[in-house]
Amino acid sequence: MNKENIGEHILVIGGTGFIGSNLVRFLVKNGHEVIVYHRKESNLKNLDGVKFKSALGDLTDKNAIEKTLFSAMDGCKAVYNLATCPSSLKKYHRLREIVNIEATGIVAKVARQIGNLRLIHISSSTVVGYPDKKEIADENFGFNAYNDHYAYTKYLGEQAVLKEVTLGLDAVIAIPCSAMGSQGMKVHQLNVFKNIARGKMRIYPPGGLCLTYIDDIVKGLVLCYEKGITGKRYILGGSNITYKQYFNEIAHATGGKAPYIRLPKTILPWLGLTVETLFKFLNREITISKNVGEMISKNLFYSSDYAKKELGYTITDWKEAIKNTVKQLKI
Repeated sequence: MNKENIGEHILVIGGTGFIGSNLVRFLVKNGHEVIVYHRKESNLKNLDGVKFKSALGDLTDKNAIEKTLFSAMDGCKAVYNLATCPSSLKKYHRLREIVNIEATGIVAKVARQIGNLRLIHISSSTVVGYPDKKEIADENFGFNAYNDHYAYTKYLGEQAVLKEVTLGLDAVIAIPCSAMGSQGMKVHQLNVFKNIARGKMRIYPPGGLCLTYIDDIVKGLVLCYEKGITGKRYILGGSNITYKQYFNEIAHATGGKAPYIRLPKTILPWLGLTVETLFKFLNREITISKNVGEMISKNLFYSSDYAKKELGYTITDWKEAIKNTVKQLKI
């Protein structure tokens, strides 16, 4: 980190999640005064052992959001907004709009009104768009995921931030890809590691992902603050690999057994739709949806060349990243 910035007050919105909690840890470790904006009932488990200040607020409370954000941002030099509603469930349709669009716009507006700070808005690779089989998408790739409500709300959230930029806001947009790491790893991803280590995972999807080590993303977010150009978007990605390569390497690192049955590409969206319909009838949380089925059938590959060139962003070797993750998880 830039030594000149050490000791600054930094607000992190969405700091209790996977990427957010790792960012908070990194900032605190490097001498910053970190404020985490969160609801009173938020689960702070991912921040155990970290010294931070709490700023209580709720992005869905339209009557108090601006007041709590003004209070939280007061005196800060940087604001990281990682807040999102990532669920693709239909019952969260309105919540996605509130958090991903409306609250994002309010965060940007308040940051502009306070002034003398930089907003780093954390977006999603879905906003870049879904590349075809042989394409690798960059920041100039045209958004094409209009049928994906999560992606569309994140896209409109970016537009809300860029609108405030035209009015004088200093903001940079960071676009992390598929994050992987031990601290705060999401349950479904942790289960993949555990099931492969135990030889209990037999099937794998036909697509691919841009696997990104969490440490690289966190350092990239800091670089966005320190070196990013106002109004620009930076993809913070990693290595473009297939799920088969990913799972094979987990098996190698854990001494487990890799899944060996490849699901046909045409089946996954219909499988997701069936599960989504059935679980909705049973009033249970789904494990896979039609949208997820479509995504893991594609090679969602992205380029971080622009971030490398402009920010000095670096990418850890994906095999080394998996080994580190396995070692830290003690699987």
